[in-house]
Amino acid sequence: MTEFNRELIAKVRAGDKESFAIFVKSYTPYVYRTAFAFLHDSVEAEDISQEIFIKIHRSISQLNDLHAFNSWLKKIITHSCLDHLKKQVPTPIPDPELDLKFHDTSLNWDQHLDILEALRSLKTEYRETLVLREWEGYSYEEIANILGIPVGTVKSRIYTARMQLRIILSEGQL
Repeated sequence: MTEFNRELIAKVRAGDKESFAIFVKSYTPYVYRTAFAFLHDSVEAEDISQEIFIKIHRSISQLNDLHAFNSWLKKIITHSCLDHLKKQVPTPIPDPELDLKFHDTSLNWDQHLDILEALRSLKTEYRETLVLREWEGYSYEEIANILGIPVGTVKSRIYTARMQLRIILSEGQL
């Protein structure tokens, strides 16, 4: 975390409204991209992003250790998205303006959209574990902690999700 971010977050914690506006502007792309990775729907991702910033505003004063901010923010985003997924079945619409960051940069845009569509076809529990691992970069232990499930279940879900994605993408079932 940069010194600027530390100072900004400290001001937000102190209740500075201008700093919160700067914070929202700075973190909106990250929050939106992460929400979109979970929800695959640009409108839902925007709605959840707004809810996330409301949660942040309400609870940031309780953040005692500024060094824990990044993990605290990721947990808020993740839990908000997972709660949303549990409440309804999303209707994904790929957003062509979204800056996707897959590990394989050799993929073209159509391949990225195929992967998004394949992800959408997975059961929620497989999609959420795979997104936490591949998109967010969480360890198996961190995912287990976030989702409240055993590490073995996390590994199993990620393996199953990868296998299902391979089958879907190789058979062109989209």
